[in-house]
Amino acid sequence: MKSHILIVGGGVIGLATAWELSNRGYQVTILDRGRVGKATSWAAAGILPPANFDTATDPIDQLRGLSHRLFPEWAAKLQRLTDIDIGLRRCGGWYLADTPGERASMIGMTGYWDELGIECHAVAVDEVARREPAIKSWITRTSANDEPVASAWWVPDESQIRTPRYLKALAAACRSAGVTIVENVSVEAIESGDNASRCRCGDQWYSADAMIVCGGSWTGSVAEMLQLEQSIIPIRGQILLLKTERPVVGSVVNVGHRYVMCRDDGSTLVGSCEEEVGFQLGTDEAMLDQLNAFAVAMAPELASAARIHQWSGLRPLTFDGFPMIGRVPNHPNLYVAAGHFRSGVHLSPGTAIVLSDLIEGNTPAVSLDAFRVGKQQTQPH
Repeated sequence: MKSHILIVGGGVIGLATAWELSNRGYQVTILDRGRVGKATSWAAAGILPPANFDTATDPIDQLRGLSHRLFPEWAAKLQRLTDIDIGLRRCGGWYLADTPGERASMIGMTGYWDELGIECHAVAVDEVARREPAIKSWITRTSANDEPVASAWWVPDESQIRTPRYLKALAAACRSAGVTIVENVSVEAIESGDNASRCRCGDQWYSADAMIVCGGSWTGSVAEMLQLEQSIIPIRGQILLLKTERPVVGSVVNVGHRYVMCRDDGSTLVGSCEEEVGFQLGTDEAMLDQLNAFAVAMAPELASAARIHQWSGLRPLTFDGFPMIGRVPNHPNLYVAAGHFRSGVHLSPGTAIVLSDLIEGNTPAVSLDAFRVGKQQTQPH
């Protein structure tokens, strides 16, 4: 048996890493402050934007490309092991813009995608209306000069998954692989030495050969116990779920940071927002009304759709927008994998692979220098 690894945090990054390490022969224990897979990760919409590992040069694009490549393999393996279909579907995505700022941003993004060899096509508004009739009134609006207001691009490699199913499958696969999962415990103290690490939850100490902190937005509170500066802040996002008799749109419809996405069962996800409200969870009617108004403006038939659920999550954001993945300086047996912001679900397979490679002493497929822990301490103030 290889070393024992203790993982603090059972969100999507913690679960994916635990599963990968257990598959490599490690003994793994997960500690979670609630129930695994039930916090911010569960709240994610499950949109997987396009990526290309073979051509990416930027570290975050390489990590996204690696994850994007791995998802079909992971989805198939999880279904074999757990009989859970995570709903991976290559549905394609529309990227729409109706303001000069959004249009300029999309022109830059599509140019970058072209450099990476990611398929993306500018599409006439009439063609969008033909393919997605529900958004015809929005996409075909004209100015006073009878010019189209909106611009559109089609990205066929955008995918979606059912995030709760993915998390349920990961947790089941972990348990099947022998991972010990301890729920509803709060880490109150951490000790990290040259040969082992341990943490205290109440009166119970948990020891291991190495420890990985995957605490999402709560990583900073754990880091404080070791007097480490980890500038991760929570950014709240809210999502609205509507019910219709059939899927209103066939692909993900993106406008800036907002989107409308339909599931095969007819439910429609509408998101999202980015709010600095500290660790305050919950939803508010004003924001939900804004999301609903956005959805109805995009697809007027959603005006009659029933609101069946709403929720929020706290996305962990670092000072530079890059996650922290790697060994903690001066703590040879302590690692961090946190700060993935809006991309935790998408980046989870790649993060699990590269971190497991690092722990095993192998060279990760993606350089982790840009993700190094403690990088903010080297930045000018």
